[in-house]
Amino acid sequence: MARWGRAIRLLQLPPGSSVLDLGCAFGFGTKMLARRYRAYGHDLSAGYIERARRSVPATFTVGAADAVPYPDASFDGILLLDVLEHVPDERSVLAEVARLLRPGGRLVLSVPNRGLLARADSLNVYQRLIRPGWLPPTDDPSWPAVRAHRHYSLDDLRKLLGPRFRIRSEHYTGLGVAEFINLALLLSLRGILRARTLYEIAQYLYFGVYLLEDLVPVPRLGYHLMLVADLTPEIEAGNSS
Repeated sequence: MARWGRAIRLLQLPPGSSVLDLGCAFGFGTKMLARRYRAYGHDLSAGYIERARRSVPATFTVGAADAVPYPDASFDGILLLDVLEHVPDERSVLAEVARLLRPGGRLVLSVPNRGLLARADSLNVYQRLIRPGWLPPTDDPSWPAVRAHRHYSLDDLRKLLGPRFRIRSEHYTGLGVAEFINLALLLSLRGILRARTLYEIAQYLYFGVYLLEDLVPVPRLGYHLMLVADLTPEIEAGNSS
């Protein structure tokens, strides 16, 4: 909850602005957006979107993150939280974000940081050392295409964003301690006992520590990186031509 709340605060847009939650999953963050903004959600998973439509007062669409069915300059802001590390082509997704934002629009982006414990990413370690090719228990259809969590430095993101965006601020949180908890759960419950249901229940311990960690601001060695960026004048001119 901390990360979604922080991202929404960092938007700093007028009430009623149009905001797209790109990669919204089942709409947890979209629901928070809808309290202040005209909220939209888009995700690759039809199952997630079906669930979101039942409980969130927002407009939802299904599809890839680089093929969102809205005209150019449709949104005042876009959230792209914990999505970029999953997509097959990061540059095409960020090009789509630039297309969708209005002149002066704002992007809030979060990714796993290439920090102190980046190599301890539990899903990456489990797949690399224990069960190559294993897919986590999720209905996220991006996993068969990208079977690892990418981690990014601030310089990596600067290169990906390029001259299209001007970075306003960056925020580092958490150390990655929760990854050791999840790895232990994976090894014991998924690897040894093959108890998928029990693992899914026990994951709430991991989620709890994960969220608590995210409340702690840390230097650049942190496990998570969030940044705020605006479209540059060059892109604004391109959108308005």
